[in-house]
Amino acid sequence: MSQPAVSKNIKKLEAELKVNLVKYRHHQVSLTQNGKYFWNKMLTVESIVTETVSNMQNNDVNDIITIKIGFSDISFEKSYLPKLISNLKRKYHYDVQLVFTDPNGNKKIVNELVNKRYDFQLFQDDLFFKKKELASTALLTGGFSVLISKRNPLSNNEYLTLDQLSGQKILIWEGNESIPAISNLKYELNTNYNNLDITPIYDSSSLEIYAAANKVIGIVPSFLYNPASNDVNYVKLDISISIHYSIGYLRETTSKPYFEKVITSFKQAVNFEKQNW
Repeated sequence: MSQPAVSKNIKKLEAELKVNLVKYRHHQVSLTQNGKYFWNKMLTVESIVTETVSNMQNNDVNDIITIKIGFSDISFEKSYLPKLISNLKRKYHYDVQLVFTDPNGNKKIVNELVNKRYDFQLFQDDLFFKKKELASTALLTGGFSVLISKRNPLSNNEYLTLDQLSGQKILIWEGNESIPAISNLKYELNTNYNNLDITPIYDSSSLEIYAAANKVIGIVPSFLYNPASNDVNYVKLDISISIHYSIGYLRETTSKPYFEKVITSFKQAVNFEKQNW
């Protein structure tokens, strides 16, 4: 637009609003306080309009989409999921519903996902390898931790080897699912460390209580780390078995219009929060 046309439009706008938006002084132009206020508000309006038009053009009417996410209530999830839910609501207007899935319970997590009880499930990725209709995206890579009372001298170590655990009563966590990484660990223990006193346990909460009482030590996936524990330490187990904390889903879900936005939002929330851990 030419300068006279711009000036004419500003005057028309000021007349409509009945306030001065622009002030002129010695060939300089600046915004009045009303002008600054109006400008900032219009930037917000423009952003909303642009997003709305884009969503409609992409057939992505977000405010009617509900995303169901299965979670197992570990401490790390309690930390980053509120931020994820807030971001998905603010950016895309998605309604997120959390569904608690107890890895110690009677229901099989993968079956609930296949039966479409929810759209996404948070768990170790090797769980999702069991059924060909499932896929997953890794969010974190970890291993195993030794859950040990702070009264135990071994709790001050940065790492512990299996040889160092000799003579200790050990509980190893395994949920109601057969998880390949844990099966691999048990095979390693039974094959090369049959002198260790090892018992499986299906309840991670009970395991933490026993460890806090200094009756046993536990071996758990590192993702179960709880920084709020006052009585136990989580010491890294020096063993070359990796676990990937992941988000699982049906392969058909990848074609949904919300899929990439949800996956990207998960990665951003996890990467941001893990810096505090």
